[in-house]
Amino acid sequence: MKRPDPDVVKALAAATLQYPQLFTWLNEWRLLELEALPYSGQNVTVAQGRCQVLSEITRLAKDAPDLAAKPKQAAV
Repeated sequence: MKRPDPDVVKALAAATLQYPQLFTWLNEWRLLELEALPYSGQNVTVAQGRCQVLSEITRLAKDAPDLAAKPKQAAV
């Protein structure tokens, strides 16, 4: 996954804290895609890719408040 900029992480953190239903919707969509994966016909690769992307975005949305709260580390 492409690493998001700190500003994007802060925006996602604010969105998921202010609108928790956004995270709920993403997680439900991810679960629906995972449940449908064994039944995907000819496009198994596309379905797997969709599940992977949704899992990564959901994980980022879940972790964004903690990531945004961490202070920036100085470059050495």
